[in-house]
Formats: sequence, structure tokens, C-alpha cells
Amino acid sequence: MNKLSAFLERFKFLFELILIFGMAYVFTNYLDGDIGVVVWSFLIIAPLLSFVISSYTVKKMKIRLKAPDYLAKGREFSAYVTTQTGTRFPAPFLHCYLSTSANLIQQDDRVMISAVGTQEPSEITSRMTAKYAGLGVIQLKDPAVYDYLGIFGFVMKRFSIVVRVNVIPEIPELSGAGMMLHAVSDVILTQDEEEESAVSFSAKSMPGYIHREYVDGDNLRRINWKMSAKRQKLMVRMDEAASTTQPTLILDLHPENQEEDLKRREIMMEGALGFLMLLVKQGIPCTLRFSTDHNWKCLLLEQEDDVRNAALELAAADFVNDSHRMDLNALQEKSGAYLIYTTKPDEDLAMQLASFKDKGYVAAVCPVGIRSAMLLGLDSLWELGEDFAMKNLKK
Repeated sequence: MNKLSAFLERFKFLFELILIFGMAYVFTNYLDGDIGVVVWSFLIIAPLLSFVISSYTVKKMKIRLKAPDYLAKGREFSAYVTTQTGTRFPAPFLHCYLSTSANLIQQDDRVMISAVGTQEPSEITSRMTAKYAGLGVIQLKDPAVYDYLGIFGFVMKRFSIVVRVNVIPEIPELSGAGMMLHAVSDVILTQDEEEESAVSFSAKSMPGYIHREYVDGDNLRRINWKMSAKRQKLMVRMDEAASTTQPTLILDLHPENQEEDLKRREIMMEGALGFLMLLVKQGIPCTLRFSTDHNWKCLLLEQEDDVRNAALELAAADFVNDSHRMDLNALQEKSGAYLIYTTKPDEDLAMQLASFKDKGYVAAVCPVGIRSAMLLGLDSLWELGEDFAMKNLKK
């Protein structure tokens, strides 16, 4: 279709030229020689001037593309193409097309045409919607400028402007996540008790923890649950000799171009943020690991604001890795619990998770409807639905 359209455009152009020069020839030789001379002058001088001025202004033309850096999911916004020639000769018409990544939806994706100003910039507006969370890209590539008469077109090849629009994921409230939260808490508490025993009864006779009754505002992570159960009241440690054990949540996400895949990735991203918020609300510091730009990034989350900032970081992540779908640096830290949120629970992921099995509690969370039998060898396996309801697949 593209080749046919190009052929028809060329045929139309040649046909119009034949008609114009045929009319000039008829006037010059058969009707009125004076008018024929004027017509020939117009046909030669006008296109020549149009070509010279337009080709000059194209070289001086400045084109910019602007869009918001960060947006909430579902919000409408505008992308602006700003043009300016910087000369006294305006280039008459700019034809441009904006291409977007799949998570950004254009309300009108046709070619945009606008007259170009001289000293004052001209602006073309394209309305869009941020449909899915994550990194979005808008690209202006190979715009074309047409002369005054519409005869000559100047395609600015190898001209490209790319801007990023980061769509912020939401932090939802989860349902059915209590069992996984309980399992992770048990791992952390067990390791806390082991550390406490090691400190109290080490060969160096180091002193143990001093306790007091819980009061409002105390960090829940400092509660000694075993002692509290014996005394029938909450007891907290007074010193800061807390364990360095911090559960790790790893996002196994990938660049996506299809709407269904983008939706699954968004569910995993937002479900992970929801569970991280549950952890920090319980006073359990944790780490979030995800890949971006061929590197792994690690965020320490201790407060609710840290989780909100993590949402901003995920909005700008491209989830491109170096073929390692797991951050192996996590094995060098004392995590105790590893939570893997993945959209592709395949054999490759199962092989890479094998090195985590002896390091602590390992659980995976997958979207509803995705075959996850390859991960049944983990400590637990969960499904996460569109309504952010979690279901335990391995009981």
C-alpha cells in the first residue's frame, strides 16, 4: 500500500506539471503570446523562488518536542511540537507524525500539518492519554516541510526527537495478602530471635537486650513477640541492636509493546508496591530490586514515603536487563525472604531461582491466567488478579 500510494503521488505530480506546461504552451503559440510569456515567467520564477526560500528556511528551522515528565495513570495530557525558522522567510507548511509507546494513547494519530512562523514560534498540539503505568516514549521522526506552492517537499531525514513520559503506578490495597505477610514476618522474627540468642549467649559474654512495655509510637519491628507471648503484654527492645535482616522483593518485568502484556506488567508493578507498603506499615524495612538500562537498581524502603518514591522510580524504569533476570547481588545480603514478582514464570526463571533456594524463604507472585507450573518448587506460589486479590497456589 505504501509503494502504491507513493506511485500515485508521483503520477499525480507529473500529470499536474504536464497540464500546467501544456496550458502555457497553448497560450504562447495559439492564443496570446504576451500572456504566454507571463505564464512561462510565473511557472519558472515562482517555483524557483519557492524552492530557494524553502530550502534555506529548512536549514535554519528549529523543532522541539515537549511533554510532561511525570503523570498519574489515566491522566490526559498534551505533547507540543514547537517550530521556529529564525529567519524572515517563513517555511509554509510542516508535516509531522508522532509515534508513541503502547502505554500512551493518541486521541488523533494522523499526520499533523501547520504553518511555520518566523521570529515567533509556532506550536502544534497533540492530545494523549497515559493509559498504563511505566516508561512511555514519544518520538518525532523525519518531519517534512513543503514549499509555498506545494510542489517541493523537504524530508528532514535522520531527524529524530525522543521524549520520555513517566506514568506513575498506583499503590493499591491488597486482599488475601495476609498469609504471605505472615510468612515473611515469621522469617524475620525467627532470624531476630536467633540473633538475639547469639548476642545474649555469645562466647564473648556480650550483654543481651533490655526490654520494656510497648507504648504508642514504638517501632513494631522492635517488639519481642516471644517474650510478649510469655508475659501476656507487648514488650519492646530498648536499644537499637536490631537485626539487619530485610526481605527483598525482586521485579522480573520486561519491556512490553502489547496492551495485554502492559496490563499484566502494571498489575505486577502495583501489586508489588502494595505489598511493600504492607511491610513498612508493619515496621519491617525491605529492599526493592528491579532492572533498568541494563543494570540492577536496589532501593531501601523503611517508611511509607519510601514506597511512594519507589513508585516514581518504577515509572521511569525500562526493565531492560543483561539476560540475568535475578539480581545476584541479593544473595550477598541477609534478606531471609525473597519475593519474586514476575510476568514470565518460565523454565529460564526457575533455573535462575535455583541459587536462591538455600538462602531463605522464596516466594513467587504471577498474574492470574499465566501458567506457573515451572515455579512449584519454591516455598510458595501466588496469583495476583486485576482486583489485587492474592491467591495461594501452593498450600
